[in-house]
Amino acid sequence: MPVSFSEPAMPLFLETQVKRLMSRFSLSYIRDDTCVEYFLQDTRNQNLVSVNLILSHDRFAGGLYVSKFYPQLFLTPDHRFLSAACFYLMIHHSVGVFGLADHCRVSLETDIAVFDEFYSRLPEFHFKIAYHRPCRRVCLYGSYQLLPIDATIIHKNRKMFL
Repeated sequence: MPVSFSEPAMPLFLETQVKRLMSRFSLSYIRDDTCVEYFLQDTRNQNLVSVNLILSHDRFAGGLYVSKFYPQLFLTPDHRFLSAACFYLMIHHSVGVFGLADHCRVSLETDIAVFDEFYSRLPEFHFKIAYHRPCRRVCLYGSYQLLPIDATIIHKNRKMFL
C-alpha cells in the first residue's frame, strides 16, 4: 500500500477562532517591499480596531520578524482567543506574500509577561526564548507551520488610514 502525504489538518480550536474572528472583523493589508502592515476593522460599525500590525520579511533568516503586534482586540466584547487567531492568520498570509517555506523561522521581541501569557500558549509556533534583554524583555524564535487556512479573506487595503 503506497504511503500518502497530506497537509496537516487545522486544529479545531484554531479553525473555530479564525471563523469567529472573521465573522466580526475584516483584515486588510498594505505591502511595502519587505514589510506588510495589517489593519483590523470591525465589520459591524466599520471602526478601525487596530493599525500598525507589522510583519517584516527577514531575508537573512529566511523567515518573518513580527515588528509590531498589538491588535487591541481586548477592547472589544467577547475577545477571548481572537488575538491568537489574528496572529496566526497574519503569519499565514505573510508567508504567502513573501513566498516563504513551511517551517520558516518566526521571531520577535516582547515582554516576558506577554510571552508567558500569550506567545508560549501558541502551540503551532513552538516559541522559545532566544535570549533575555534589559527591562524584562525577551527575544523569541519559533517556526511557522503550514495549515490549511484560506488567506483570500485578507484583502489589499484600498485606502490609507490616518
